[in-house]
Amino acid sequence: MDKIFVLGAGAMAESFIKGVSQDPDFAVDHIYVINRHRPERLVELQRVYGVTPASSMEEARGANVIVLTVKPYDVRAALRELLPYLDGQIIISFAAGIPISFMEEITERRAHVIRTMPNVPVAVLEGAIAMAVGESVDAKSVDVAKRLLEKLGIVVELAEELMDAATAFSGSGPGFVSYFLEAMEDAAVGLGFSAEMARQLLIQTVVGTAKVLEEWGLSPAELKARVTSPNGTTHAGLTVLADRGMGEAIAHALVEAKRRSKEMGEQFTKES
Repeated sequence: MDKIFVLGAGAMAESFIKGVSQDPDFAVDHIYVINRHRPERLVELQRVYGVTPASSMEEARGANVIVLTVKPYDVRAALRELLPYLDGQIIISFAAGIPISFMEEITERRAHVIRTMPNVPVAVLEGAIAMAVGESVDAKSVDVAKRLLEKLGIVVELAEELMDAATAFSGSGPGFVSYFLEAMEDAAVGLGFSAEMARQLLIQTVVGTAKVLEEWGLSPAELKARVTSPNGTTHAGLTVLADRGMGEAIAHALVEAKRRSKEMGEQFTKES
């Protein structure tokens, strides 16, 4: 791969650059980055990772891959500005809620569009990335995109109709998990732990649990059963969570987040 052109210089762009920079086979100075605002960010990214600040959108002309990390409401304008320089590049979009058909229409199908939904842990290269591909995207282009995205975490290819659900589940998931962990931490402090001690135990409990699930190949239900003795402490606590409707609340949260994802996509693709 000769050249990657990145639109945007925010947290998601930096996560992508950080991940790709781990690949010894790729020259980081072949990543060109452009940003409408805050030119100091380009200087910072160049200093930290060795990327090349782009002088204009025209530099997308020679890129193999264009990475779209702008906000959803900026996608239309960004793609229109890119249009004169498109000639078969792969476009990897990180814009939440924006459908492939919309991006293909704006780009007049001059590029191969791949839609993704990464989550916050991509910042530490432990993300979960949902990926859907347009009809024009060939297997080679999919492989190129996966190779890049896998530097940020795991990649799951799915049908585009599941992307709003993926936004709710893995995209918003860190927020939902953090809400539960916040409640756990506050309750631990209420039981007498210091905030620092509670945080330390909490983080390791989460990390360790995730590692057990992964390495032992268990489902959450199977691990829950293994650690729950009849009339034991875990059973007592789980009974309270079930009685308070925690499972139902989580299901409703995901449904609402999915609805909002679809709504935002429709809002940002509507011609103003």
